[in-house]
Amino acid sequence: MHDIERLIQEHKAMDELAQDLLVLVECRDPRVEEAFSLIRRLSACLDEHLAAEQGFLYANHFAAAPGRLDEEVVAFERAFADLKEEWALYLLEWTPENIGVDWRNFAHATGWVIRRLRERIAQENDILYPLALQQGRIRLRPAARA
Repeated sequence: MHDIERLIQEHKAMDELAQDLLVLVECRDPRVEEAFSLIRRLSACLDEHLAAEQGFLYANHFAAAPGRLDEEVVAFERAFADLKEEWALYLLEWTPENIGVDWRNFAHATGWVIRRLRERIAQENDILYPLALQQGRIRLRPAARA
């Protein structure tokens, strides 16, 4: 079982990478390698984190009478489907070559998708994780080592 401390630390790491990318795209001169490296690192963190969440948060845990957590999960999944699609398109479009050719539009696209991602992270921290903790789907702290 996952613990909320670890999950929030993972969110913090992803948020910091996202913030670094936002700061980077504010530069006038293209920094293609650095930008693409940040995108790859953020994407890898997201993939790993989402795979873990799928097992305990977004998996089909619904009881006969769904509670608030289940209702929030359904709403989050619907909203997240759009963001996942936008993220996938962003990753396909913004290759190192395209970033180098069109830094200005890359910066605009990055700002848009990263702000949405950061909002999503904050919503999970504020809404889903506390509910998951109350429902016993995650622990408050890491399990004691035997």
